[in-house]
Amino acid sequence: MAEFGQLDINSLERKVDDLASLTAEVNNQMGNISTSINQVNNDLKSLADSFQKMMAEQKKTSTLQQASTELVRVRQELEQNYGKYKVVRETMLGVLQATDLALVKKTTISRVSEELMLSIPKYWLAPCLVAISAWIGNDRDLAERAISEAVKRDEERTALTMALICRRNNRVQTCYEWLSIYFAKQDAASFSEGTFTYIDAYVNGVFGPDDKHMCDDYITKWINEIRGSSSLFEKEQEDLWKGYCDKFHSGIEEQCPDLKDNVQEYGRIDAYVGRIKSVDTIADNFSGIVNAYVDQERLKATIDRNLISLINRYDEEEEPLRREEEYLKAVKKFDGDKDAARKEIAEVERLRQVKALNLVEQMTKVVKTEGDVSPSAKKTAVSFLSGYIQKGFNSYITEKKADFPESITMNVNGWIGTSSDGSNYDQLAADYDDYLSGCCNSAVMKATTKAPRNWMIGSICLGVNALVMLIMIWPIGILATLGVGAGVFMIIKSKKDIRKNIDSINRKYADMGVQGKNKIAACLNQWNEAKSIADQFNKEPIRKIIA
Repeated sequence: MAEFGQLDINSLERKVDDLASLTAEVNNQMGNISTSINQVNNDLKSLADSFQKMMAEQKKTSTLQQASTELVRVRQELEQNYGKYKVVRETMLGVLQATDLALVKKTTISRVSEELMLSIPKYWLAPCLVAISAWIGNDRDLAERAISEAVKRDEERTALTMALICRRNNRVQTCYEWLSIYFAKQDAASFSEGTFTYIDAYVNGVFGPDDKHMCDDYITKWINEIRGSSSLFEKEQEDLWKGYCDKFHSGIEEQCPDLKDNVQEYGRIDAYVGRIKSVDTIADNFSGIVNAYVDQERLKATIDRNLISLINRYDEEEEPLRREEEYLKAVKKFDGDKDAARKEIAEVERLRQVKALNLVEQMTKVVKTEGDVSPSAKKTAVSFLSGYIQKGFNSYITEKKADFPESITMNVNGWIGTSSDGSNYDQLAADYDDYLSGCCNSAVMKATTKAPRNWMIGSICLGVNALVMLIMIWPIGILATLGVGAGVFMIIKSKKDIRKNIDSINRKYADMGVQGKNKIAACLNQWNEAKSIADQFNKEPIRKIIA
C-alpha cells in the first residue's frame, strides 16, 4: 500500500506539473492574443483615421467642386444682371481720363453714354455719365435732365460724385453747391473717415474759397448737434483732453532724488511740478500740429482716389452677389476648407465695418492716433476742437494745484524735521545733531555689557572658594584658582571688545551726521527749486497751448 501510495503521489505531481505547463502555455497564448488584439485595435484606429482623413479630403474636394460650380453661376448672374453696371463704371473712368487728356471726340462720349443710359434703367451712375457727357458737349438741357434723374436714383452719391468732378474742373461755385447737398445728407452722430477727408480737404482749401461759407455752417451745425445731444458732453470732452495731456507728464525724480527718498510730501510736489514741466512739451505738440505743412497736391490726389473708389463701388443691388462671390473665391483659395474660408471672410467683414463715430469722436480719434495720419487731418481736427483741448489742459494743469504743500516733512535716518522755505537749515542741522547724539548715547549704553561685572563677581566667588579649598582640599583648590585666572582674562577681553564696539558706534554716527546733514541741505535746495517753479507758474495766467 505504501508503494502504491508513493506511485500515486508521483503521478499526481506529474499531473500537477503538466497542468502548470498547460496553464503557462495558455497564459502565453492569452498574451499573444492580447498582443494581437492590441495590434488589431491599432490597425483599426489607423484605418479609422485614414478613413476620416479620406472622408474629409473627399468632403473638401466635393465642396471645392461645388464652390467652383457655384462661382460660375454667380459670375454668370453678375454678368447677366449687372455686367452693364461694370461697363458704366469703366466708361465713367474712361470719360474722366479722356477729358483730362482730350483724346476722345465729344460725339463719341455722348453716343456711348446715351446707349448705356438706355440699357440700365436703375443704376444711379448711368445718368451721371450722361450728364458729364452732355456737360462736355455743352448740352445744358440734357445735362440738367440727366442730373435730375441721377439725384432721384441716389442723391448722396450723385452729389458727392459731381462735387469731386467739379473740383477736378475748377468749377468752384458748382462744386460747393453739390458739396452742400452731400453734407446735408450726413448724420453728425455717425461720421465716416471718408466724410472727414472731405472736411479736411475743404478746410485746407482744396475745393477753393467758400465765399458763402456753406460748408462752414454745416460743420458748426454738426458740432452743435453733438454738443446738444448730451448734458455730459462738455465734461466728457474736458476729461478726455485732460487725460490726453496727462501722457506728457514729466516727473521730477531725476532732478529731485533726495525729495523722493526723504520727503513725505514728494508725491504731491511731483504731481503739480511735473505737470508744470510738461507745459512746453504739450504746447510744442499742438504747435507742431497747427503749423504742419499741408501738401495740397497730396490732398488732391487723395480726393481723386476717393472719386475713383466712389465710381467703382458696387451698387447695393449687386452687393449680395458680390459677397457670395468673395466667399466662393475664398473656398477655392483654401481648397474646399469652409471653416478657413469663413474665417477669412469674417476678418474681411470686420475690417470693412467701421465703428460708428460722431464727428467730434472722429476728430478726436484723428488727433490721438499716433500712426499714419495725414498732418492736414490732425490740423483740421485741432482747429475745431481747440476750445475743448484748452479746457482739458486747464483742468490738467490746475487739478493738483491745491494739493501742492506749503511745507515739507523730512525723514532722515529716523529724524523728522519740517521746513516751509528752507531758511532754517542751521536749526534743523542742530536738531539733527542732537537727535543723533541721543541715538549714539543709547547705542553706547547698550554696548556696555554686564559681562565684565559678571565675570568679576564670579572670579571673586571663585577666589574665596579657592582659598578655602586650598586650605581644606588642595587639588580642588588648584582648579578653582585656575578658574579665577580665566575669569580675570575674560574681564580684560570683554573690556577691549566694548571699547572697539564703542569706537565703531561713534564713527557710524559721525558718518551719519555728515551724510544726514548733506541730505537735509539737498532736500531743502530741491524743495526751494520746486517751490520756485510753482510760485513762478502761479503768477502767470494759464498758457494758451493752441495759438
